[in-house]
Amino acid sequence: MKTYQVTLPDEVAAFVESVIGEKQWDCVSDLVMYGLLRVQDELRADADIDQEALRKAIQIGVDQSSRGETAPLDMAAVWERAMKRLAGREEIAHAASNSDGSG
Repeated sequence: MKTYQVTLPDEVAAFVESVIGEKQWDCVSDLVMYGLLRVQDELRADADIDQEALRKAIQIGVDQSSRGETAPLDMAAVWERAMKRLAGREEIAHAASNSDGSG
């Protein structure tokens, strides 16, 4: 196992101390490991994105918008959906951290 020395901004260090102090995580190493594994998952997911298909889908939307085939944007509805998805992910992450004994 390799050891790293990490320097954190004061705000992040305060967050880490709070999380450990409130017993949301057992130790800093577990908290950092969890964060790094999340980043690893995101990078893997990004690698699986078909960029050409994404470009084509975006162009379809741009073309539709240029022809006036779009509905008005309801930002309140967009925000509500985003917050629900975020809450669901946080619940999953919390359940995972509690099931592996690190939270």
